[in-house]
Amino acid sequence: MSAVEDRLQALEDRQAVSDLMLAFGAALDAKDWDAYAELFLEDGKFTIEGQARHGREEIVAGPRRDLDRYDALQHYSTNHKVELNGDQATSSHYLIAIHVDDSGAMELHGDAGGRYDCKCVRTPAGWRFAEVELFVFWRAGEAFVVQPKD
Repeated sequence: MSAVEDRLQALEDRQAVSDLMLAFGAALDAKDWDAYAELFLEDGKFTIEGQARHGREEIVAGPRRDLDRYDALQHYSTNHKVELNGDQATSSHYLIAIHVDDSGAMELHGDAGGRYDCKCVRTPAGWRFAEVELFVFWRAGEAFVVQPKD
């Protein structure tokens, strides 16, 4: 590859990893658990508040258990940082997550902010998460609890 082709590939890869991070929040907001699962490798790992979830089934079971009860969800993803290394990448992004219990009382919501640190891998189907770890920095409003694994 020429230097220009290398630079173009790097730009495309950075955008694809950033799009992966955005698709993560969109799948959570839509409660589209199939789309959410597809963002991870089959043997992927997700860690939240010390709770490690291994494999797509466990990874999806967590937010399904924690988020299905909400009438509305809104996940913001900002400050994307992507470091490429061939077919692997590390990425991080900040989040603000809003959880509305009852659409009839939209002023009542539980919010959280933090950072996702990710390890990503290029696959034939595109970039996927190998590992995601969520660090919660703050909470506000109504209570939001990450339920223990079954």
